[in-house]
Amino acid sequence: MNLAEWSVEALAASRARFEMLGRDLVQGPSELANVIGGTHAALMTGMGVRAFTYVVILLLVGIGVEWLFWSYAYASMRAAQAAPIASPREALRPGLRRFFLRLVGLLLFAAAAIGTSAAFSWPRGVQELVIAATLFVVVLRFAWIVIALVLAPGQPRLRLVPLAEGRAGWLAALAMTVVFLFAFGRFAPDLMTRLAGAGHAAGAVRFAAVTLSCLLLAVAAFAFFGRRSRAPRFPRSFVLALLVGAAYLTWLLSPMWGTIAAIGAAVIALQIGLRELVFFFWREQDGEVHDHVLPSIVLSAARFSVVLVGLGIAAIVLEAPLESLAAAESPLVRFSLRLVGVATLWLLTHVIWITIRTAIDQRLARVPAPGKHHGPDPSSRLLTLLPLLRVTSAVLLLVMLVLSSLWALGLEITPVLAGAGVVGLALGFGAQALVRDVIAGIFYLAEDAFRIGEYIESGQNTKGMVERITLRTVALRHHNGPLHFVPYGSLGTVRNTSRDWVVEKFNLPLPVDVDSEKIRKLIKKVGEEMAADPEVGPAMIEPLKGKLYRIDPGVKIFRCKFRTAPGNQFDVRAQAFRRIEAALTAMGVGFADGKQTVLLSAPA
Repeated sequence: MNLAEWSVEALAASRARFEMLGRDLVQGPSELANVIGGTHAALMTGMGVRAFTYVVILLLVGIGVEWLFWSYAYASMRAAQAAPIASPREALRPGLRRFFLRLVGLLLFAAAAIGTSAAFSWPRGVQELVIAATLFVVVLRFAWIVIALVLAPGQPRLRLVPLAEGRAGWLAALAMTVVFLFAFGRFAPDLMTRLAGAGHAAGAVRFAAVTLSCLLLAVAAFAFFGRRSRAPRFPRSFVLALLVGAAYLTWLLSPMWGTIAAIGAAVIALQIGLRELVFFFWREQDGEVHDHVLPSIVLSAARFSVVLVGLGIAAIVLEAPLESLAAAESPLVRFSLRLVGVATLWLLTHVIWITIRTAIDQRLARVPAPGKHHGPDPSSRLLTLLPLLRVTSAVLLLVMLVLSSLWALGLEITPVLAGAGVVGLALGFGAQALVRDVIAGIFYLAEDAFRIGEYIESGQNTKGMVERITLRTVALRHHNGPLHFVPYGSLGTVRNTSRDWVVEKFNLPLPVDVDSEKIRKLIKKVGEEMAADPEVGPAMIEPLKGKLYRIDPGVKIFRCKFRTAPGNQFDVRAQAFRRIEAALTAMGVGFADGKQTVLLSAPA
């Protein structure tokens, strides 16, 4: 069938669908009045009274069995409600406990009521009506159990979604109304068609229930989910309302495909809100999320699970033979199953990447910034290697994911690997400088020649502080401001001036007639005072010392030195100059002026 023929058939089916809806809306009210009148007349007969009595008995039996269960289980329910809860994550366990207790009670009620119905002799069609009514009640009660678990109206500490108390009550009431309409639109029209033959009334009731439900969902989208999404100026409520409208229009054209569209809309809506819901569970008492690894993994798994559940429900609606899909000969079916395998590989890769990335980011956050310590921090090497590890991990995971996905899709990857080897060999010959830079960088990093925040000088007369390290280059910030990108292959000999310690030396030119021993002791005393100073002393490894270095004409040169942590030598030297100058002034000694005095004797 080509596209034109398919379009003609689709238009014809749509026209027939709208004509049927028109007949249902025109003839449905009269048929519905006849059904209501016939039901009322049947209830007034002896058979109707007996059937009504049997229904009451069934309800009493179901309620009695459930009451017997609660007489033993209510203590567990009360303990679950009174459990101490400090965070949404702690509310999940008692919430699930309450959910399962209520679910067991509901199942006992349904089993007792439906099982007891087999003991009575029912008029034609009455047992179907009773069972349908029981299932209707079960659906409503199950919906309330789920709503009570998630929204917990009246109990904010047990709530599993970020919602205010007043809004939670209204949302719960609206959700129950929508469930009631959908359930009524599912059970009542079938009974009308089978028992009374009122097909038009059934269609009108179904149309009214679905229309009113979609209208309430659209109102709920704007009333409860009006906050903006991540996209700027694009409200989330508009997206949800658009999904509801698309599903409703699709249902008008085809009930089956409308159901599929509703499932797809529900999956998309859950995907939109999953991140906020998942991270809500990991909020601590201060309202912040401190650990992002586990919630990120749970978010990925939840997204994948929602899609799989949606696909499973859609397959059930389409009545697809799930047990024979694996052995199907249809290329489309086989390709779909392979896509599921690719999605699984993507999920596993994403979980691994989130784990690695988050662990590296958290470790980087604990590494002290350069310049906060007087000496080199051993953990500062992590600031150099961890970003490279993150990039390398991302590349490896991406390559493995692509190759695994090709294999999962049934493509032969051996020629791809062989071609990649040939291309890699050609690139290796054509980009020898690039390969040299990468290999040289590996050895520089392995030998710990420099780290982020250290000041180095290369053999090419390039120097600066290491700001960034990539797989091929190192970025050096010169002390005057320019940023140099130097390939590893061009670095050559590296002089690291920020490692371990620095010996700083400077000269003092003093007059030639000063007492050398007094000057030595003066410099030593200044060094001891600096070592005892709480501001300067921690930056010094060895105190200031001095001695006579040489004597020039008219000048004595004293050599001073001290040892300090890299980067602190400039401040310590300035302090030494200031203190030595003050001490020399107090002694009455000035610096040499460099002038040489020559005494000439008078001629005899």
